[in-house]
Amino acid sequence: MEWLKEPNYFDFVQQPMREKRSQTEYIIREAVATFRKPVMLWAGGKDSTVMLWVAKQLFREVPFPVVLLDTSFQFPETYRFMEKTAKDWKIDFIRYRNKEALEEGVSPFTNSRFECCQKLKTEALAKLIEEKGFDAVLVGIRWDEHGIRGKEKAFSRRAEPEHMRIHPMLHWSLDEVWKFTRENNIPYNPLYDKIEAGGKTFKSIGCRPCTKATEKDAAERSGRDLDKEQLMEKLRALGYM
Repeated sequence: MEWLKEPNYFDFVQQPMREKRSQTEYIIREAVATFRKPVMLWAGGKDSTVMLWVAKQLFREVPFPVVLLDTSFQFPETYRFMEKTAKDWKIDFIRYRNKEALEEGVSPFTNSRFECCQKLKTEALAKLIEEKGFDAVLVGIRWDEHGIRGKEKAFSRRAEPEHMRIHPMLHWSLDEVWKFTRENNIPYNPLYDKIEAGGKTFKSIGCRPCTKATEKDAAERSGRDLDKEQLMEKLRALGYM
């Protein structure tokens, strides 16, 4: 399979948008054709929303469940946006929580950001895969989003639990995602348009306690919790998206 090879990000930069969309469609088709029970993760952000939109256009009806790994700490705007979009697009939408961890009191306020992400996202994903029997997980990460994500491949085998991690948006850039969103009138989380004190805006949206608005010229993930960003490689090794 060609997409199991090491990525060449210089080639990604050179590709016209029609090729990027075509490759995303190819990856999603491969997932549907190759795997018995795939699932798509959707966090309500710009990248995973574009990925979901492309899948919808490709099949008219999304042919697999779409899951939010719900920490219970997302922004209210994110929940409202996702519920409305899921209803409008007639998606099999699941909000999945690690109930055991939440009952134990795991939260961004009582645990380190690393522990919280590990329990409420990474461990939640493992439980989801085991409970539902998913053998492939589609995730909307991009190569230019974070250094550790630049090391990914479009298809990546994972263990514990065993499954294929698939990245249909890996070859897109931040500017391309926004350009494509606007050209195709794709709905997006209204938090991106919210202007906070000092003219700050949200560039990357995660859980409410771990996300803040940043200066206009700041790096994309500068508003995300610093501890988690610095530990991204360790989190990825444990199964984080």
